[in-house]
Amino acid sequence: MASWYQIVVSILVSVLIQQVSTLYNRISTWERRCFVEDVPDNTMITYKWSVHLFNDKTDEYDQDPSKDAKLYLFISKKKYGSESGSESIRREQELKNGAGAIHFFAEDYGEYEWCFEMQPKVGSDWEMSTGKLYLDVTRQYQDEEKEKIEDTQDAIITSLGRTLRKLRHIKMEQKYYKEREQQFRTVSYLTSTRVVWYGAITALTVISTGCFLMMNMKSFFISKKLV
Repeated sequence: MASWYQIVVSILVSVLIQQVSTLYNRISTWERRCFVEDVPDNTMITYKWSVHLFNDKTDEYDQDPSKDAKLYLFISKKKYGSESGSESIRREQELKNGAGAIHFFAEDYGEYEWCFEMQPKVGSDWEMSTGKLYLDVTRQYQDEEKEKIEDTQDAIITSLGRTLRKLRHIKMEQKYYKEREQQFRTVSYLTSTRVVWYGAITALTVISTGCFLMMNMKSFFISKKLV
């Protein structure tokens, strides 16, 4: 009868874990709270946990996680096809400092049982304590991870495409400014060359005109016998 009761409680707790993101249970020293997870293969399960012990001085539970609280974690997987319903221990871990996060990767499909056992407080091996155990459960499937990777790749490709377009635009602008500068230099060189030639021609014209006038005046004075 007790086994059926445990199965029903485990199923209900499993359903609650899937529907509710955060749970809490009252737990005392040496007590164990177990939760069953029906997990697909290649799934990362994360348990964020915290323990708030009952403070006799304030007559209430600690607002912040109790640093001296300790838990012991058992993660086991039920073996299918076994009449005895035996389980294989997949992980054992001591949890300290009153809060933390546990990451467990389930490679194959199955029912995984998470059991949290409350240990005596640090420095008080025989003192009984009561506290609240808060659990926040999240799952991350491999397909979601692939989608995230693909989305990241698409974002990187899009960003690279924009960057290449900007680089091409900058290169075209540089080419335009370079051609424009070269054209300006050519025009400046031609203009300066023309100015030099214009000055030289003007000077020759003035000199030749002056010489011509002097020769004509000399001839005029000689013909008039003024010189």
